Amino acid sequence: DLIPGKIDVFIHDDVASMQSSIASRKSPNSRGGYIAPLDLFVGEPPRQRLAELVLAFGWGECGSQLLKQGMALYAADPKRNFHAVVAALPKRLYYSLPELILMEKRGRFAESAYDQFDSPYSTASILFADLRDLLSLSAHGEASLEDIAGLEAASFVQFVIETEGGIGAVKQAWGRGSTDSLISRIDSAPLAEIGRAWYSYAGEHGKESSDFSMLTAYYRLAAGYPDTAWTECSAWDESDLTQGERMIAVRCALAVGEFADAQKLVSQLDEGDKREELMGFSSLYTGWIVQEATGVRLFISPQLPAEERPELSVVEKLYNGMADRLALSAADLPERITLFFYPNAGDRDAGMHLVPLSGEKNATLHLVPSDDVALELARTLPVYAWRRDTYSQLLREGLAIALSREASLLEAQGRSLRNEGSWYPLASVDYGMTADSTVALEGGILMNYLLDECGGGAVRDVWIATSPSGRYLSFDSALAEICHTTRKDIEEVLFRSILSLRKDQ
Repeated sequence: DLIPGKIDVFIHDDVASMQSSIASRKSPNSRGGYIAPLDLFVGEPPRQRLAELVLAFGWGECGSQLLKQGMALYAADPKRNFHAVVAALPKRLYYSLPELILMEKRGRFAESAYDQFDSPYSTASILFADLRDLLSLSAHGEASLEDIAGLEAASFVQFVIETEGGIGAVKQAWGRGSTDSLISRIDSAPLAEIGRAWYSYAGEHGKESSDFSMLTAYYRLAAGYPDTAWTECSAWDESDLTQGERMIAVRCALAVGEFADAQKLVSQLDEGDKREELMGFSSLYTGWIVQEATGVRLFISPQLPAEERPELSVVEKLYNGMADRLALSAADLPERITLFFYPNAGDRDAGMHLVPLSGEKNATLHLVPSDDVALELARTLPVYAWRRDTYSQLLREGLAIALSREASLLEAQGRSLRNEGSWYPLASVDYGMTADSTVALEGGILMNYLLDECGGGAVRDVWIATSPSGRYLSFDSALAEICHTTRKDIEEVLFRSILSLRKDQ
């Protein structure tokens, strides 16, 4: 009885037309009122948005984005085994239940377009403050395999349904309040304990799913294990492959340089947009040079002039040197870090999405001749190895500079800054305070000092402590707690030693 007898469905050609329609309907001057509007794109599967509508009217408001998104995904496809995703994920890509809840608190579970603009609990009219959300709308349909947090949320909801007596258990938890307080309505055990039970259950039952092997290959590739992913694909019965398995296998084949196998697999795909996309990848990499060393694989376009082609030994030395400086173990590193060298930005943009997820997660870099290879490696490796990013730009860029530049060069440039009177007090330097080049240099000198004096392990701890998925400390608070020093103290030491002006006299 709570579901409206009629819903008003608005079909849009693109994001701009959806934005315009919503802005018009929710304008303070609009006279039209719609009890149950639903915005869709042309060709978009409607099940998930319909599920959101039914839940909003049928169950009411819910304070947990984790439960809302998980339940909407589950309701849109109740026959799907969402546990297969959890079972297939390498540990480095998996989010525990406490981590998911922390991500939600830090805004990583964004409200859907339905929640923001169509739900009966959304604002009746759009005010100026809402325009940014409206302008940030993007097209999306079914849940992407890259939306790991959302798919895990669906697995958790499925776990509750299957172990707590049915869908009524989720409804029992539905309502206002935080995710942890709502979950406690179902189970009063500590969240970590509930999370372990879910992970164990999902790992066992996910392996029963028909798409488990495909997902295993997909997420191995996405986690920086391309060779393992291709080995998984190579074990499949070629005569009995699904279209999804073939599409994943094409990506895996290309990512390890098996171009002939990729071309054969592409030719077996059904016509459609996905086939066209994969044919584009296959054509792009035809004739490319593949070079390999321990832990490193280079893909080099034949269009690159000889003088612009990277040397494998140089890249290998850079990579291994950075890993040693950060005190990384084998478990911290990808199976191979992969670098694609393109002749131009157009080709790079065409190849950027060959491997799922971002370069910091899949250990794959896409570069053009103007890119600084050492700097890009140094920006990628800490995020990959430590499985999270820092919110501190000073820390992030400073560490990248320290890893990619010779210490003697940094020291000489630092003394030049002092001689010129351009040195900015280290205790307060940050982006936006002075020239970016000055901040980057001083940050590099600072992080070079910390690596030398405190070691890669301490820098790792500072990095994680300042991560949005960690303790979210300020850089200075983490520095004081972990390294027992301050930026001002470090500056005084530097001025008495490597940055002493007497060295240039």
